[in-house]
Amino acid sequence: MSSILRLFREKVGRLTDQDTIDQHFCEVTVDENVIKKTQKLALRHRCSQRLGKGLFFTDKEKNKTIAEMRKLILP
Repeated sequence: MSSILRLFREKVGRLTDQDTIDQHFCEVTVDENVIKKTQKLALRHRCSQRLGKGLFFTDKEKNKTIAEMRKLILP
């Protein structure tokens, strides 16, 4: 076991019942509310201009784009 992983388990891993590396984390859904919150928080925190202006896909837009790309016939 690497020393970094051992130190992590000693310092952080003791806070949970399970091994933290094996835990499942919740899925994040990106919708219009997330975009609005990101734009508000961009004034207080450093982030890229694209994120600060809310220029990223929501889950619906991403799934729509992926579906359109899958319909393309490649040569």
